[in-house]
Amino acid sequence: MGRFLLRRLLGGLFVLWAVHLATVAAMHALPGDTWADAAGDRTLPPAAMAALRERYGADRPFLVQYGEDLAARLRGELGVSLKLARGEPVAALLGQALPVSIGLGCGALLVGLLGGLAAGAWSALRRGRLPDHAVRMAASLGISTPEFVLGTALLLLFALALGWFPAGGLAHPGALVLPVLTLGLPLAAAFARLVRTSLAEELDAGFVRTARAKGAGAFRVVLEHALRPAFGPVLAWFAQAAANVLTGSMAVETLFAIPGLGWCFVAGAVQQDWPVVTGAALVFALALVLCNLAADLCLAWLDPRTR
Repeated sequence: MGRFLLRRLLGGLFVLWAVHLATVAAMHALPGDTWADAAGDRTLPPAAMAALRERYGADRPFLVQYGEDLAARLRGELGVSLKLARGEPVAALLGQALPVSIGLGCGALLVGLLGGLAAGAWSALRRGRLPDHAVRMAASLGISTPEFVLGTALLLLFALALGWFPAGGLAHPGALVLPVLTLGLPLAAAFARLVRTSLAEELDAGFVRTARAKGAGAFRVVLEHALRPAFGPVLAWFAQAAANVLTGSMAVETLFAIPGLGWCFVAGAVQQDWPVVTGAALVFALALVLCNLAADLCLAWLDPRTR
């Protein structure tokens, strides 16, 4: 188990380094001049831009810049925002945005797990019937619909047309309902399909038929006998679900003007605020690595063959 954990930790460190390298290289390759509008709408004089480049080391070769940036990240330094929140430490900016994204992600995962579990179990118990076909069609539609398309539809219907929820921001208590549904409904669709397939296999197993022969009801058979062994693939899928929430939150937070990590990443990329972009990318990558590590440890504990 120790070697298994060490391999996963080393793999996670490699992922973090690869994400940092790719992010810095992508920001370095963006067209335009980061320092031309560093003072806002006013274009700085060439001498001022040259002083800024020298101050932040942007006049040095790329490998030198990358080495210094990597050393700063290893020391836990994320720098200061250049444009998005000018002069504010990136760590403080991301620290304010992280709880928002965590709340949004936890809500979406809860909607996905509860909705997918109920729909998948209902479909598995009625295989070949109309409810089964309806759930499978709805799951296929939910999986194939991008988050920004679903979010736009929910925004137009429930915010602009009906006025039930605010169109964006966090000023109203119900402001997170539409973003949570936008992220959670595709997860519920994928989870429903997974639960339906896994539970259908377990319902055909010999121990389930024995339980039925002893007079156990359908609810007891599913809850006490079939659901637990069917939950193994769900744990493996959980890390992918967390990744979907992380990547989808960029479009959803931007669409609904939610000041989370995804919004910081997108706004920082648009404004070429490279300290914010690299810091947000590292936080995203760290969260993904931790989710995968937790899922791998759970699977290794449940099934030693995966080690």
